[in-house]
Amino acid sequence: MKAIDLSHTLFAGMDVYPGDETVPAIDRLSDHGDGQHRSSAFGMGCHTGTHIDLPLHFKAGEPALESFPLEGCFGRARVFAAPPGRITAAALDGADLSGLDFVLLRTGWERHWGTPRYYRDWPWLDPGLADLLAGAGLRGVGLDSPSVDPLGARASHERLAAAGLVNVENLANLDRLPDEGFLFAALPLRLEGAEASPVRAVALI
Repeated sequence: MKAIDLSHTLFAGMDVYPGDETVPAIDRLSDHGDGQHRSSAFGMGCHTGTHIDLPLHFKAGEPALESFPLEGCFGRARVFAAPPGRITAAALDGADLSGLDFVLLRTGWERHWGTPRYYRDWPWLDPGLADLLAGAGLRGVGLDSPSVDPLGARASHERLAAAGLVNVENLANLDRLPDEGFLFAALPLRLEGAEASPVRAVALI
C-alpha cells in the first residue's frame, strides 16, 4: 500500500485565512549539542493550513474534537476535477456516490499556495452542490482551496454541517490521486472544545 501526502507544510509566519490574527509560530526550545536534544513548540489557529472543520464550526451542540467519532475522519474517497471558481454539481458529472465516504474536489488552486493570490477569490461550493453532497450519505468533503464558501459567506458550511459532514480544506497533491478511488484520512488533534484542527491528510492507494 502506498501513502500520498495531501497536506501542506506548516511553518512559522505562513499566510492564514483573511481576518485570522493568529500568526503561526514554531519555536526551537533546545537543539543538539552539549548534551542537549531537539525540542520544539508550536502555536497556531485551529484552521491553519490543511485542516478539518467539524460540524460544530457552524452548528451549535455538535461534538467537539475530543468526542467526535474518528470514523467521521476517514473512509473511501474519490477525487473529481472541478473549475477554479464556483463549483456546481456538474463537477460530479452524474457520478454514483454510493459506497463513498468522502468526495474530494481538485481545482488546481494549490498552485497559488504561498502567494497572495491563494486567499483571494478561491474556488468554492455552490450551495446546490452542498445540498447534493449533504444528501449523499457521505462523511465529508475536501478541496484544494481555503474554504467551501467564498470569503464572508457561510451557506455551504451550514448545509454540510447540518448533515453532519466534515470539511477538509487546503488539501495538496490531489493531482497525484487515481480516478478509481482510494482510502482517505484526515485525523485531527484531540483538542478539548475545539471545532477544527490542522491534519495530516493522506490517501492510501
